[in-house]
Amino acid sequence: MKLASGYETFSKTVHENYPDQLGSEGNLGWAMELCSVVDTTSSDRFVKPSARGWKSSLHPKLFPNRSTKLGALALTYKGLMNVKTPFDLALYTRLIWELQPRTILELGSLQGGSGLWFADHMSVLCEDSGEVHSFDLNNKCIHENAKHPLLTFHQVDLADVANFDEKLLMRLPHPWLVIDDAHVQIFSIFSHLDRFLISGDYYVIEDNPLNADKEIIDGLQLVEQSGFLIDTYYTDAFGSNLTCAPNAWLRKS
Repeated sequence: MKLASGYETFSKTVHENYPDQLGSEGNLGWAMELCSVVDTTSSDRFVKPSARGWKSSLHPKLFPNRSTKLGALALTYKGLMNVKTPFDLALYTRLIWELQPRTILELGSLQGGSGLWFADHMSVLCEDSGEVHSFDLNNKCIHENAKHPLLTFHQVDLADVANFDEKLLMRLPHPWLVIDDAHVQIFSIFSHLDRFLISGDYYVIEDNPLNADKEIIDGLQLVEQSGFLIDTYYTDAFGSNLTCAPNAWLRKS
């Protein structure tokens, strides 16, 4: 796993060159403890949705007070709105590096800030440049500065999955990272796009799982039946389900 490679190299280097610095009294002991925590090959990393509870360490979008909430959600990227929590931005950076996606599909464009963020990070973190495709009905909201050679915006009414260009979806290279931030026909879209997903692709459902109502719980049963597992390396990175996509960082088996 790309994520753990830096920790594994550090641990090996310390053991080979500075064994006297190990342990609680050594100058590198604290760093070695980090290496033991970051285990991306843990057998319990991927779990079925039915095996997970909905308890969260902290609601990522309802911080202790209104002023903090505004600070977290009033984030911008290159001057454009990018309405994601700091936790999730850090997690996406980590996932793009680990997954090395060739295609990122964003459902919900808003002003184009998040699409631009994904395109920039793909160009920096991925060894092979891919494509970012962002879909939204209200494309006039997209700012003129939301431009990138890897980024394409599509005007699509997501209320009807028939509006997707299937020829486009069929030609896009894998691995895929799909981010649903549109909040429209969530599981209808999931079922439609699942036809094009392959093993190892990721699907993240933002915001709606925070409610954990019957629709979401039933929908995640569909997700499980479709062969997806929750990647707890992302849902629990900062605390149990401390993300705007609790139980919804999903990897196709």
